[in-house]
Amino acid sequence: MTSKETCCRLLMIAACAVAGSVAADEELDPQPVIEGRQSALRDIGAAFKGITDELKKPTPSLPMIRQYARQIDELTKYQQGWFPAGTGPESDIQTAARPEIWQQPAEFKTAQKIFGEQAFKLAQVADSNDPGAIKAQWQALGKTCKGCHEKFREKDD
Repeated sequence: MTSKETCCRLLMIAACAVAGSVAADEELDPQPVIEGRQSALRDIGAAFKGITDELKKPTPSLPMIRQYARQIDELTKYQQGWFPAGTGPESDIQTAARPEIWQQPAEFKTAQKIFGEQAFKLAQVADSNDPGAIKAQWQALGKTCKGCHEKFREKDD
């Protein structure tokens, strides 16, 4: 993804976050918020896969890993606005988001916070040019993904 595409996506995500913050006061159209979060989560998954693919190579491209790590870190800065009230099961829009996100908001926000912290650490470690350290932090980030998916995301078919 180019930096221009990333910038456009970040603006879209920011707009969805603002829309989400308005949800408590007025009727929210959940469709664009859900589409925005799904797009951002797909981008995170693609960047994570990009790092995975690089780390499998005998000589990983550290600049590519840094780019992917920064992308994940940037996207996680907006995650608190991706799941506002009105975008869960009550929206009648089929998603992989489980009701527990809205039923256990404190636990979900904690999981998001930990994910953001691990993403930030990965972006920092990626600047170290140490593939071993990068791989260790990539694994730590992966554990936070898995933990959240197990509790807050429907299983893939």
